Amino acid sequence: MKNSYLIPDTIRICPQTGDVLEAQARIRSLADLTEASASLVSPRNAYVSFQIAVRLEGMTGSSFRIRADAMKGTHDVIAGSEFAFYAEWYHRVKGRYYPDALVPLAVDAPEERTLASITLRNAVPDRSFAVLWVDLFVPAAIRAGEYAGAIHVTIGDRTDTHPIRVKALETAVPDESLIIADLNSYADNISRRMASLRSNENRYEDGSYFQAERQFFRMAHEHRALLHYLPYEHSGKVPSAFIPELEGKGKAMRVKDWSRFDEHFGPYLDGSAFEGTKRGAIPIPYMYLPFNFHWPADYAKFGMKGYRTEFSTIMQEFYRHFTEKGWLRTKFELFLNHKKRYKLFPYDGDETRFVWDEKVNDMFYDLAKDVLERDEGAQFVFRTDSSWSYGLHYEKYADIIKLWVVNEQMFSWFPESLEPLRAAGCEVWTYGTAQPIGQTLLGTSIVPLAAVARGVDGFVYWENTKWGDRWQETPDSDGSTTMFYPGDQLFGIPGPIPSIRLKTLRGAMQIADCMERWIRERPENGRAAMSELICDSLGIDKDAWWPGKPSFIDLPPYKWENAMFSDAPKASLHKGQDPEAFGALKNKLWNLLG
Repeated sequence: MKNSYLIPDTIRICPQTGDVLEAQARIRSLADLTEASASLVSPRNAYVSFQIAVRLEGMTGSSFRIRADAMKGTHDVIAGSEFAFYAEWYHRVKGRYYPDALVPLAVDAPEERTLASITLRNAVPDRSFAVLWVDLFVPAAIRAGEYAGAIHVTIGDRTDTHPIRVKALETAVPDESLIIADLNSYADNISRRMASLRSNENRYEDGSYFQAERQFFRMAHEHRALLHYLPYEHSGKVPSAFIPELEGKGKAMRVKDWSRFDEHFGPYLDGSAFEGTKRGAIPIPYMYLPFNFHWPADYAKFGMKGYRTEFSTIMQEFYRHFTEKGWLRTKFELFLNHKKRYKLFPYDGDETRFVWDEKVNDMFYDLAKDVLERDEGAQFVFRTDSSWSYGLHYEKYADIIKLWVVNEQMFSWFPESLEPLRAAGCEVWTYGTAQPIGQTLLGTSIVPLAAVARGVDGFVYWENTKWGDRWQETPDSDGSTTMFYPGDQLFGIPGPIPSIRLKTLRGAMQIADCMERWIRERPENGRAAMSELICDSLGIDKDAWWPGKPSFIDLPPYKWENAMFSDAPKASLHKGQDPEAFGALKNKLWNLLG
């Protein structure tokens, strides 16, 4: 009897029975999964992934070993070191055990990171299988062609050898993403939620915070995503390391010291924080500014001349400093995240619903327009996160708001909105939450494809570091508010560990970026052709991205009630579908691109 089985990256198995957890999957047996998983196709400069299920019978702490041969082709070799192995950690979600957190394994791993130790501490009752996630990076420098190798899985005195074949395509994934996969979070959430930082009051001074945070940024970067960290709270308070030190008031207000701000953000803005990653030292494409209702000017002075002077003066200093530092590849966002329901400010800057709050857009654009309207130097943009009033606002404010981040469901009601926004030079993202762990991985894969099909510039997952205090059992919101987990307390890793859904997102982003590049080379009909390919592969209607308008669309948004949304049109693109439909889509795309 075999001790190990190959599994594709699109499904997950029960650790107790070995059964496939995705009810929609056609292939149910481990033997059939292995046969289907031994041959892989990948662009160059990309990751290709699969899994290995391992029987636990007879495994002890030192009895398990795994080794990857180099992948040999006619002209080149993919080194064995390009393989990376992770132990899958199982969480209890709605009465079943699903894997999501991934613990990196190493040849000389410490005791807490051996497969036997991780499996023991994971404490799944009646467990029969452990599962490994495997990443293989296909370098850009190798020649296209067929490569063959093997992975050897040893338990005790028995070794299973799994031949692996990879077809490396001529096409290569670009280093810089053409679509933004935005993993949103909030100021210093990492400190609140990592045990190694939570009680350290000197985390900024001793550098421990910067070191841990950088690992989150690097992990997002390597997975073709952006960790997007709003630097202020709803109260307007900004942690000290997220702003430069100011001095003076009114006309005398200025930046006294940039040093800590530059230490914090400089490596992200010049790209040096990402040196040594596969994508290289690319600066982050977007960054929130700390400007808000209560910083740099005290909101007590709102509406007075002094408020305008302080806000505009410091905005000018930011522009000059960023331009002098050469931070020219990042777009810096003026974004007002305040909501009056928190009883701190009298206006909604975020997701405006009431017409009397619209004035905030005009007022703050006026405060910052001297910087927002500049054509040279550092790039500053006015951003809005829009939902209720999107249908009323996209034409009204297209000339001043240049980055529109729109509720995914409400955006789908207004396909006609893209044309006027594009004509005004605006960028458009949609937002929602990550797929919960208990739902099919196909839902994660479809999000980047929807961006391609709709012709938007990116998408946002609302929160990505809210794993919860008992994440190792059941993460908060069944995982929909995190794509990372903390590595410090259980595994001695001073930073994050990834999720399976983050790996799945990376795989889909590689595909979406290749699609988007192909479309931009064919501006007349490329998007329609690619959308048709997606729809045909996934068995969905060509108009599925745009499900129509709700019956209440003509009511003013302040009269909309939450109950109305349960019956409102929503694009559901993956319900009941075989996860291997995504494999069929990849095959069609790679045949097209070569």
